[in-house]
Amino acid sequence: MISKIFCSAVMVGLLSSASAFAEEHVVKAVITNWEPMITYAKPGDTIKFVQMAGHDTASIDGMSPEGAAKWQSKMGDEGFTVTVQKEGAYIYKCTPHMTTGMVAAIVVGDGAPSNLAALDTALETVPLGKNMVARTIKKMKADLKAKGRIQ
Repeated sequence: MISKIFCSAVMVGLLSSASAFAEEHVVKAVITNWEPMITYAKPGDTIKFVQMAGHDTASIDGMSPEGAAKWQSKMGDEGFTVTVQKEGAYIYKCTPHMTTGMVAAIVVGDGAPSNLAALDTALETVPLGKNMVARTIKKMKADLKAKGRIQ
């Protein structure tokens, strides 16, 4: 009996400690920009979108790590959250403001995102706002380089 209680206590401790390490990162919709433009997270972290009046948030097809869950919020969905599980770079948009520059990135993990080359390839298939997606990828790569995560 004591062994079962001890095992249960250990399991509860392990499960609660794993969620205790996850962080919540806040991304604000500010006019037609996301602030910050680049968010750094770890697997299991949550991204919370605020100031969403007149905005949505959506992942862009082909612009996430392979096997990562896609997302699409409703317009004005204040406090919408996404939990990022896969390491790599995620490029996302506000659908109505994508062409005016409301595109940003989430980098998950500590090293260089494994899907950087895939982002460059997928850029060719972006039907609308390609220049804003390219700008975001360029700024993300410059920031990764400044942090010593890529060359």
